[in-house]
Amino acid sequence: MRVVIGLEIHVQMSEAGSKLFCDCKADYRGFNVNANVCPVCLGLPGALPVVSKKSLELALATSLALKCEVPKFIVFTRKHYFYPDLPKNYQISMFERAGGVPICRNGVISFLDPSTWEWKTCRVRRINIEEDPGRTVYEEGGITGSPYALVDYNRSGVPLLEIVTEPDIETPRDARLLVEYLLLMLEYLGVTNPRLEGVFRVDANVSIGGGERVEIKNIGSTLDVEKALNYEILRQTKIREAGGVIERETRHWDAMRGITRPLRHKEYEEEYLYFPDPDLPPIAITEEMVEKALRIAEKADLQVLLGELLKLNVPPEHAWSLLSTKPSLELFRKTVSLGGDPQLTARILAVDYKGELREQGRDPYDPSSWPPLETVLELVKLTLSGVYPYDTIKGLVIPALASNPQARLETVLPEKAGDIEVAVEEVIREEVKAVRDYLQGKTQALNYLVGRVIKKIGRKAVDPRVIREALEKRIKSVRST
Repeated sequence: MRVVIGLEIHVQMSEAGSKLFCDCKADYRGFNVNANVCPVCLGLPGALPVVSKKSLELALATSLALKCEVPKFIVFTRKHYFYPDLPKNYQISMFERAGGVPICRNGVISFLDPSTWEWKTCRVRRINIEEDPGRTVYEEGGITGSPYALVDYNRSGVPLLEIVTEPDIETPRDARLLVEYLLLMLEYLGVTNPRLEGVFRVDANVSIGGGERVEIKNIGSTLDVEKALNYEILRQTKIREAGGVIERETRHWDAMRGITRPLRHKEYEEEYLYFPDPDLPPIAITEEMVEKALRIAEKADLQVLLGELLKLNVPPEHAWSLLSTKPSLELFRKTVSLGGDPQLTARILAVDYKGELREQGRDPYDPSSWPPLETVLELVKLTLSGVYPYDTIKGLVIPALASNPQARLETVLPEKAGDIEVAVEEVIREEVKAVRDYLQGKTQALNYLVGRVIKKIGRKAVDPRVIREALEKRIKSVRST
């Protein structure tokens, strides 16, 4: 049966600085409960909202990056519903009817499948700017089992982008890839930090075989997007196979149990009683605003950035690894601009150094986890000059830098091995069977002998090719005698 998936992706504009309609912090994390609040974001009587200019700029840049149609003006709308975490009993949002005008309509997102290098597209119906509600905290048992709920309004009023796609997505995996790519794009635009706790949530709408659609609420990770959709497709398929009918409803994703649970019957738009917010007049979108947003959007075009890397003959896997970790791409581009070899720089940063950071449990997305530009450039030059073989750089220098990125390069470069003949002689004497195997044509035995010599030399810089040549020469002399 044909699967149809559409997404509503809610992303906090965590880099906007302030909340959408007041000066409270957009990044509310780290505050004591109900400390990052003011009369505006608490919805107190007489408090009037004032739109954040930075939030408008970021939203407009996002709209243009997704090739949306931008209106001449925008209108904020009140969306009425009644939850404890919504202090005004309405949310200031946008709507494409009832007098409302969203920040954009009719866009498209292209996203990459890194396993096939295929670009896929999904239409974007609209993008809304809206305020985040507060945070409801449940005790053990979650939303369905907790005897009570607590409310923290620190998040209330944080600027959100609501990005609504058309139902163009055909698989749960594509849904995950789209969300991952979108979050990466928003990071490059300077809109959000995707790794902050709770910075995005996804509501997924899914139907099978032309049946009624079901909404899955509050999916909090990209992996869970795929898991939740896979579960819901399986659930609906079993109902259809048993002769049942899929009801239109809203379900909650239980990440702990890996299932969706009934939450409520699906609301219809009319139930929200939308109308333009009388406290917020229409805002004109000027040519100056559009031009500024276009400059931001062009610098964050991931397809262009990826193309630039491929033109430098960087392998596609290395290019995607660089692009998906913004600090590494910035370091790569600066190193190459100063004469660093692109392929070698990409291998060092995107493969070995990034892999070592993960091995040591360090955050590859934190700029402080990466060494200074001067260190990387010198490392590339030393490797190209043959002063140090790459195996030494990879095995000894990169781990040392990953544990202390600010270390001076000369302090982590290993001592060069001197005369290796002694180590070669000892290994030949000790590894009689391996020498015999090599003489009998088992060429892999030479690799073993090279490894034994390296181990004897210890943490000193030596080129394995030099060891191989020395072993071959000495073994030939042994055979001739």
